[in-house]
Amino acid sequence: MSFIGLPPGNILQNLYLNERLDALLKNKQLKTFLEIGSGNGFVSRILLNNGMQGIGIDLNISACEHNQQYNAQYLSTKKYEVICDDFLHHHFSLTFDCIISYMVIEHLNFEERKKFIDKAKELLNPEGLMIFQVPAGMKYWNIEDEVAGHIIRYEKKDIENILNLHQLCLHHLAWLNYPLSNWLFGWSNFLIKKQEARKLNLSMQERTIESGHRKVKYKTTFPKIFNLLLNPVVLYPFHLLQKLFCKQQNALILYMEFTKQSIL
Repeated sequence: MSFIGLPPGNILQNLYLNERLDALLKNKQLKTFLEIGSGNGFVSRILLNNGMQGIGIDLNISACEHNQQYNAQYLSTKKYEVICDDFLHHHFSLTFDCIISYMVIEHLNFEERKKFIDKAKELLNPEGLMIFQVPAGMKYWNIEDEVAGHIIRYEKKDIENILNLHQLCLHHLAWLNYPLSNWLFGWSNFLIKKQEARKLNLSMQERTIESGHRKVKYKTTFPKIFNLLLNPVVLYPFHLLQKLFCKQQNALILYMEFTKQSIL
């Protein structure tokens, strides 16, 4: 798979998304996508590998460059395009079957989030699917939220507010990464405090942009020997656990799917 060597939490999230896409594509024609906050391109690659084609947009220049290199095969066949720009200010001439955004809306205040979701809804085809993933649980607020420029960690009540405000329908909801990320929580905070505390001197906008391409040794980047552990085969038992506990609201990650209609 395309996510060997990623942080363990990301591998679990990608395994979950890959399974969801496998199920969704059996019942729904999802051919095109827009990934907002595409970062290094790992999530886009999952959609591309599942036969979709689309666009990734991100503010971080170095992340966009990495994305272009990582997904070069799909750029060369015109199945993928990378745009380095602000989603809220970029004009799109297309609409999409799927709009996906991982770890983005937690950076937005209420008004910004409203504009963001309104625009995403406008760009979504009538029977399309909107997928968001966010950090969960304000009780887990930590230094990573600070250095990444987060404003909120999401609770179930926040999802209900989004549904009501934007007249969306909840299609699927799952809490992910439990219990592995909870076990690694203290170690993660230690590494971030040691290597990224300097970012607390940046503006919230600068922190948000830098969050698209983070390099924290032993958290986001690893020596190649770690690939023997950081791969879907070794971590698959934890994937089974996260599915078993997907209603466990003590998890650190919240995955959600929205539609404009109640039935896909």
